[in-house]
Amino acid sequence: RMATVDVKVKWGKEKFDVQIMLDEPAEVFKAQLFALTGVPPDRQKITAGTKKINDDTDLKSLNLKDKQMLMLFGTADEILQAPTEKPIFVEDLAPSDMAGLMAAGVPFGLENLGNTCYMNSCLQVVNNVNELVESLSNSPAESTQHSDPYNGLVVASKNLFKRMQSATEPIAPGNLLMQLRLNFPQFDERGEGGMHMQQDAEECLSQLLQVYTQKIKTAEGKSFIEDLFGVELDVEVKCAEGDEPAVTEKEKQLKISCHIQGPTPQPDGSSKGGTDFVTQSISLGLESSLEKNSPSLGRTALYKKTSKISRLPKYLLLHFVRFQWRQDTGKKAKILRAVKFPFLLDMRDFCTDEYKSRIDKWRNKEREANDERQAALRRRTETGTAKDESESKEGAKGEEKKEETMEVEGQEEIEETEDLWSTYELTGVITHKGRTADGGHYVAWIKKDSGKWFLFDDAKVCSS
Repeated sequence: RMATVDVKVKWGKEKFDVQIMLDEPAEVFKAQLFALTGVPPDRQKITAGTKKINDDTDLKSLNLKDKQMLMLFGTADEILQAPTEKPIFVEDLAPSDMAGLMAAGVPFGLENLGNTCYMNSCLQVVNNVNELVESLSNSPAESTQHSDPYNGLVVASKNLFKRMQSATEPIAPGNLLMQLRLNFPQFDERGEGGMHMQQDAEECLSQLLQVYTQKIKTAEGKSFIEDLFGVELDVEVKCAEGDEPAVTEKEKQLKISCHIQGPTPQPDGSSKGGTDFVTQSISLGLESSLEKNSPSLGRTALYKKTSKISRLPKYLLLHFVRFQWRQDTGKKAKILRAVKFPFLLDMRDFCTDEYKSRIDKWRNKEREANDERQAALRRRTETGTAKDESESKEGAKGEEKKEETMEVEGQEEIEETEDLWSTYELTGVITHKGRTADGGHYVAWIKKDSGKWFLFDDAKVCSS
């Protein structure tokens, strides 16, 4: 379990109660203070008594005490003002302006066909995975009239994503919706008045990937989806009530579930702990408990299940488990706690020791190759300034060819393979607005190849 200490931070006339995670880098603590005060990390000067807290400070070495007072110095950023111009959505534009949007690379959205925002958001995420869209376009499936119902869903997906690549207006994904409901009747559920009900976006994405897993294969006959999204785990299951040897096994899954915990009430009326960062949620998701029959005890017993990642995919799917069943109300309730996540996520610490070792070796090679490229650049610059103009041009030309060859060879030697992914750049987020699982609204935030982020709110699309 992560070591923590509760401190008080004084900033000007204000005081804040902060829980410091001692196993995390000091940058995480600075990010917490930024969220509370608006003082950017690069402007923060933090002291704990006579000690200064810098980015490279080991928080454990400070021997912080519970309720210790820390001092923060720094000026907060100005509060962002609302935009002076109202955002304009694509469906509100005149036809003459549509051509300009297409030329600028602005994508078009999907029409809501009656509480289908959950599906539209999932489809925008899938459409952003170029390899998956290409594999669907190369699928031999051609007709929705087939004895295998999954075939119809693959064809509908193939046709929709093809249309999305060259859309000149928002698209109505009616055929895909029909095939989804045909294969998975829960998405055809209706409420009072005959209206289709809101559904869970995570469940929709899981069902789509289930179909693609079975129907899209590599040239070697393997599942293309498992190659692209598959996470492999080394799992240890140990009885918590008896002295039984631990059982180890292998598991495969297409996403990592991130659990969220609220703060624990304290006797003095305050609260402590809770999930604040995605790394904490991942740790909780990799540890769980279950009840099953114990051979040594002859009864049902509690077992602890601990997982370590033994293989990471090219694309990592994280699922924040925000909806839980409440026995008292008989309904799904939403966990509203805010959890922060970075634009760049390093998964190394959640891996097995063997996989960590492979990651470290690859990163060391990459660092050495980068150092060599920088040294080669310096040598090339020094060579060019030491000769006269004519000799410099001739010598630099030959040296450049030599160094370019070395650079390419180095890149080929250390090129990251599909089973050595460990650092992930954020490219898509599906969010749910509202407090209940049966209502609310889903939108998708997508980072395109151009580097721009777009908000997809069904047919409404805007740059964010």
